[in-house]
Amino acid sequence: MRKLSIIIVLAAVCFLTAGCWSKYELTERGFVMGVALDLGEDEKIHMLTQIYRPVSSEIGTPTMTTESSVNIKTADDTIMETIRDIPIHLGRKAQWSHMRVIIVGEKLAKNTDISKILDLFYRDHEPRSSVKLMISKGPAYKMFEKKPLIEQTTAQQFLKTEESSFNNAAKTLDTTLLTMIRQLRSPHPDAVVSYVYEDKASKDIFSAAGLAVLKRGKMKAIIPASKVEGLIILRNEYSSGVVEIPCPGMKGEKETTEVLSMDTKTKVDMKGGDIKVHVRLKGEVAIGELKCTKILDRDSEKAFLAKVEAAIKKQVHQTVTLLQKSKLDVIGIGNQIYRKSPKTWDKLKKNWDERFADIPFDYQIEVKLITSGTISSKPAS
Repeated sequence: MRKLSIIIVLAAVCFLTAGCWSKYELTERGFVMGVALDLGEDEKIHMLTQIYRPVSSEIGTPTMTTESSVNIKTADDTIMETIRDIPIHLGRKAQWSHMRVIIVGEKLAKNTDISKILDLFYRDHEPRSSVKLMISKGPAYKMFEKKPLIEQTTAQQFLKTEESSFNNAAKTLDTTLLTMIRQLRSPHPDAVVSYVYEDKASKDIFSAAGLAVLKRGKMKAIIPASKVEGLIILRNEYSSGVVEIPCPGMKGEKETTEVLSMDTKTKVDMKGGDIKVHVRLKGEVAIGELKCTKILDRDSEKAFLAKVEAAIKKQVHQTVTLLQKSKLDVIGIGNQIYRKSPKTWDKLKKNWDERFADIPFDYQIEVKLITSGTISSKPAS
């Protein structure tokens, strides 16, 4: 019994004294919200780091409007050294565990393998691999000089804008540091990264739409927002979006359906050295707007859905045509061949860009109407 008591006392002492041997006080750290990386005229890496600015207020005192973040600029030959220079200006060491986004400027992305630039961020234990990654049109640092529209910091605004653009509008892909690295390390390493740019109508607003294409780690092309939806469908990453159906004989008039769910299966058929890709798609839609169609019975519903299927097929086919013309396999056909037959891929990979450009695709699309909304399946007027 005495022996047991001694063990319990020792355990309690260890528990109470172990404590926070490596603790840091909040006042010693600056919490990083976002990073902008650019290639300067001096060929050095220029980094803007957005740090959250803590605001203290006392009960009974009037609230003062204060910026929620501060931007620190550093530059050097390596990312590590640019990070080490942050305390020179901030007076605190940077804490990376809460970083929201990394934005790489277009010039840097075109001239450097960005996987090497970002090596520290996925190697170090502090940054999360789920941090959002984007490539900007023009310098990345300018994006962080804009004020957030609704979020507390510009970095948080970028994060929410990118997520919403993907989930609700299908105008970009949700790209994280981890997904980018996985793409670049796949058998066929063509990769896509979310694209961000200033809004043409207002320079105070930015848009997350379209995709930057990476080839061997460097930016080579842009997929416009209008073609992104087709790519998301082909990659079976579709969350939500809208399909527009032109009204025959009514110039400019279009009807719309909301996509509620979509499942795409892409199968590669290899016979006698020939390659063909079969795209099989099933989806569920809801009527958004009716302007020229009356759905009164099964036949009229079937005819309407046939138009929806044709519109989806056209959208997907246009995306495939663009990718084949540009010789960019970001659908993952080469990777699928590798998984199916590594030996076959070893024979194809050297000239895969040219082979991909000539592969025939066929499409089988089937959609089901789930709801017509709160009124009858007729135009409102």
